[in-house]
Amino acid sequence: MARFTPIELPSFSPVAAGVTVTLGCPTTRTYEKIILKYGGTFTRAQMKNIRVEVNGKPMMEFKDGDELDAINDYYGRADVAGYLTIYFNRPEMDYKPGMQKLCGLGTADVDTLQLRIDVDAGATNPTLEAHAVTSDPTPMGAITKVKAFPASFATSGEQAIDNLPRGPRIIALHLFKSDVEAVSVEVNGRKIAEGIKALHEQVQKEAGRVPQTASATHVDFCLDGNLAEALVTDRKAGVEDLRIRPTLTTSGAVRLVVEYLDGFQGI
Repeated sequence: MARFTPIELPSFSPVAAGVTVTLGCPTTRTYEKIILKYGGTFTRAQMKNIRVEVNGKPMMEFKDGDELDAINDYYGRADVAGYLTIYFNRPEMDYKPGMQKLCGLGTADVDTLQLRIDVDAGATNPTLEAHAVTSDPTPMGAITKVKAFPASFATSGEQAIDNLPRGPRIIALHLFKSDVEAVSVEVNGRKIAEGIKALHEQVQKEAGRVPQTASATHVDFCLDGNLAEALVTDRKAGVEDLRIRPTLTTSGAVRLVVEYLDGFQGI
């Protein structure tokens, strides 16, 4: 398979403070990653509501560039000032040959692929361009979807998040709140992951991950680099109840960001 690295993508719609910019990506190749180059007095935090949409359907959603960067940092991906990368391939999934490219975004059977970003009103003379690493066309298969489930709790202590959709497998959970003391995951009342924050982080570091301890707590089901270990959530497989139980030092908002392994027709 031929690999094209990098190629320049078309221009965003006019980039200015306080507007939503859109990039229409050619649907002729398989996307491994999209690299954003930004300039001016324009920060990652000022890139709001980053969305990757296929045929108008959101596949990935990030609150801002900082959230995307934190997830990239967790996986030990490159972090270079002035650049921000959206990964479709998963370089950390190295359990066996070919798995790293399993989630490449094939567009052979796709009508539109768009990237949308809200530019914060506080940005000054922002500039934004995009390049991509791509390979030959393939139909869309299994891809990574990123979905957020914000929650707010009036008290500290153990809480429950039980509104996640069933169907796709879960690769990892990222709970964005600085003071999550512990977290457990229950399937049909059975705990399949539990521990204090430091214990989760120890296991993750042993696997080569880089926990973002100041901003998030993570639960990773694919620490051995094997996507086949992603958590099954399908009711057809007998999953009737799925609960994420964070323990909070203080009350307040928790933004749960879930990485799914799914197909286009899923959630």
